[in-house]
Amino acid sequence: MLSIISTATVLLLGLTQVQEALAFIECSVLNYGAVADNKTDLGPALTRAWEECVIPQVTTTVATDVLLYVPAGDYLLASTVTFDHAANWNLHIAGDIFLPFNPSLTGTMLTFENCENILLNGPGAIYGNGYRYRPGGDLSLYPSRPRLIRFQNCNNCEITAVTLYDAPMFHVTVIGNNNEAHDMSIIASHIGETDGFDMSGNNNYVHDVTVENGDECVTVKTPTNGFVAERITCRYTAGCNIGSFGSGTAGVDVQNVYYSDVTISNSDAGVMIKSYPNCAGTVKNITYTGFTLSAAAYPIYISAFWEGGTTDTGTLEVSNVLFENFQGTGTPTRPAVLLDCNKATPCKDISFSDISLSNTKANSFTNACGSGLSDLSGC
Repeated sequence: MLSIISTATVLLLGLTQVQEALAFIECSVLNYGAVADNKTDLGPALTRAWEECVIPQVTTTVATDVLLYVPAGDYLLASTVTFDHAANWNLHIAGDIFLPFNPSLTGTMLTFENCENILLNGPGAIYGNGYRYRPGGDLSLYPSRPRLIRFQNCNNCEITAVTLYDAPMFHVTVIGNNNEAHDMSIIASHIGETDGFDMSGNNNYVHDVTVENGDECVTVKTPTNGFVAERITCRYTAGCNIGSFGSGTAGVDVQNVYYSDVTISNSDAGVMIKSYPNCAGTVKNITYTGFTLSAAAYPIYISAFWEGGTTDTGTLEVSNVLFENFQGTGTPTRPAVLLDCNKATPCKDISFSDISLSNTKANSFTNACGSGLSDLSGC
């Protein structure tokens, strides 16, 4: 079932004018089996409403013309949902969605795949109840626990105004081009494997978001060419990073990344470029500017040996990285700046400007060259 609202013919200055039809189609999950009782699985209703109402009605390129609507109320999402090969529609969540604790539940709860021009927005929320999957901080008990949201091979999509709480695993993964995440919050337990935003692709944009968790805040993955993050707040996170690139990863390609106006507090890191020592590829043309740090361990950290031992076998090339206007405090047991790069491919053209970080150990540089800090050799 669907509802349609359209404009009518109007008379203006004695002339008959037909206003362009602005059809608005609402596909409410309540008409497709959903019940706001926090007991009935919302998954089948989402799928039915999408297949039977949304897809047949999408006729324009305006995402908000066709709404897959989750009204106010409490809903249980007990199964994964995949929206595949679809374009130009809006998943509008006004209610609150809760995940059950189910050790056999795996995958991603809401997946948008091979899509174009999708809007996912609130003002509702998704509660992952992740603490139940990680009792006492144990990440190994349920290693296949579910993730919340994934955009896979999607372009020109937007996620905004929805609040995400405590995913069992990662919160938002975006793979594709020209996507945007903004004006939203992620709040999770302060333990690992709770990434906020993991972004890859070209010309993606994250801005005006807050992340509180125990892992990545807003992080860039490979491949990426063109990424901007602005006005980001990270609390109890692992910082705003590039990587990590796992063991033996070949063909890393990350370039033209820009972070600006970022506040990081009580976190394991400020910014990191991190990989295993046997990776290959390129990370270049990176700018970090306007960072305010409070009790951030490893405020500035580039490491080719983040995990995976100390054998220097990699050829990951890191170059043209600017750290500018970093203010605040680190921790007394970690350097403010730690560069630990491969001998075969030293980090080149690492530049520093206006760095004022206190409560830290002495800086440490290995196989790196650049400008702007004493004891860092020029290239």
